[in-house]
Amino acid sequence: MWNPQGIYNQYLLRTPAMLAGSGSARGLYNYPCARVAVIHGCAWKDQLLFRETFRKKDIRFFKRSWKGEPDLEGLSDTLHELEAFRPDTIIAVGGGSVIDGAKLCRLFLEIPYYKPGETRTDGKIFTTKLIAVPTTVGSGTEVSSAAVYMDKENNCKQMIVMHELQPDVIVYDSGYVRNTPDRLLCASALDAFAHILEGYVSGVENVIVETIAEEGLTVLTHELNKLVRGQKGDMDFYRLLYAGQLGGIVQNHCIVGAAHAAAHQLAGYGFSHGEAVALLLPAVIRLNAEKPETEAKYDRIAERAGFESTDALADFVRLVCRKGDIESRRRKLRETMKTHAADEAFRNNIKNDRGGRGNPAMIDDAYIARLADTV
Repeated sequence: MWNPQGIYNQYLLRTPAMLAGSGSARGLYNYPCARVAVIHGCAWKDQLLFRETFRKKDIRFFKRSWKGEPDLEGLSDTLHELEAFRPDTIIAVGGGSVIDGAKLCRLFLEIPYYKPGETRTDGKIFTTKLIAVPTTVGSGTEVSSAAVYMDKENNCKQMIVMHELQPDVIVYDSGYVRNTPDRLLCASALDAFAHILEGYVSGVENVIVETIAEEGLTVLTHELNKLVRGQKGDMDFYRLLYAGQLGGIVQNHCIVGAAHAAAHQLAGYGFSHGEAVALLLPAVIRLNAEKPETEAKYDRIAERAGFESTDALADFVRLVCRKGDIESRRRKLRETMKTHAADEAFRNNIKNDRGGRGNPAMIDDAYIARLADTV
């Protein structure tokens, strides 16, 4: 079985320092820095907390220059602004695309000669610190060693994977996610759901991470059940962030699978990452569960999260999709998969996707054809 990072995955647990709770960014008041660059998305307006927290420092705010998923060309304007400012600390405030883009900006800021595909920095240790402040649940990039970007030439997602890319500090403030629209909340939470499930059944085994996965799925299920029952006001959004973090730890150590491998190719066809993963996941669960040893793993984590069976677990994913009005996109996704499953380049992109290497069943042409038929 392919083991992506040797003994790291089996024996170690590596996560950034964490601040959590309402207004927890204030805990950065004494953080050792002098020049702070805050990279944020278009909708974020809450600069006051950071201005007050870093009032004795030189702090500047940069609206991301890329739209949607980061692409290497789209990073250039933000990167030029950072080169002029030369921060010693970068704070990324936003969803997965903002944090991934900030990771890439730090990489190219310090190693301008870096070529995508390389997995080492030749001993270079970043001097610029990176702080991640997620404003969505579930991307997991705040604890990930990967940065995902859009490859416009091949119309698919690619990723750079190096442990040095992992942020130094995470700030979890539930206030940033409390008013997330249901559609985005369901899509992002189901992305975390997939991180946990795909990592749990992957070929990379880590006893510590298995326990983390079981806890994460239990928390996610408990909170999403409230949303399904129309009790969004009773949801504990900090626990959702916590579950998303656990999902990020799982996928960072144990890799994900076919749902992510296929979803990465659908970004160029009008599907957000979260909704594509959410729509693909039930079919991937059922295909993978045809192997008895994989079904036993699904059954174990399903039971510990309160489900009667693996089928009940897959049905719950579809229920959450309906609640978030993601289910309405299933027909379009099925048509897209069936159309492009006949395209050799599309199939090869799925088979070669680094995010799918942990899948317990081989992702070959036959698997992709069946996935297109059953999604």
